[in-house]
Amino acid sequence: MNNPGLTEDQRDCLQEIVNVAMGRAGDSLARFLETFIHLSVPKIKLVDSVELTSSLVKMVGEVEKVSAVRQGFYSTVGDTDLRGEAIIIFSDQSFLELADLLAYDEALSDVTENELLLDISNILTGACLNGLAEQMEGELGYSAPSIIGKHILTEDVVAPGQIPWHQALLIEINYTLENSSFSCSLLLLMPGTSIDAVKQKLDHLLDGF
Repeated sequence: MNNPGLTEDQRDCLQEIVNVAMGRAGDSLARFLETFIHLSVPKIKLVDSVELTSSLVKMVGEVEKVSAVRQGFYSTVGDTDLRGEAIIIFSDQSFLELADLLAYDEALSDVTENELLLDISNILTGACLNGLAEQMEGELGYSAPSIIGKHILTEDVVAPGQIPWHQALLIEINYTLENSSFSCSLLLLMPGTSIDAVKQKLDHLLDGF
């Protein structure tokens, strides 16, 4: 794990918080799909905007096409600088696996694909962010989720020229299903002053130990 400008205690505290939050998200998805979910060890690092695309490609791995959903989040009390964006990236093969798990009998239509993307994204993002907010003693609001693109190249998920920040704290979590080719990656990006807001929250929690 790269050190994102955090002390060792801050890093360990954030790692534990993320572990709990991603576990809740995985449990929510497992209940929805009625199958076992495998979770990766979360990665936390500081990324520059010019490095984000290459980081996504490395994270997702060798897949031909992906689909992606984004959802903004922000603190609704106190720390107004605590904000960011959640991005979930699905491999295209995951559509077929999801349709099978959810007993879709017909070929996937454009509408069905959209429903699957948004449903799974809502489950993972909501559970994970609520878990983070609860442990960090805060409250988060959310924008409506939107589909970035379907059946696109990983490098097209985020256009470097459209990123309004220079550096961000990136939290990366990967989910896979048992005996399935389904996979998706959840990214939490907290840019600029949000990094300082996270550090203040962590210090507050550490002072309480």
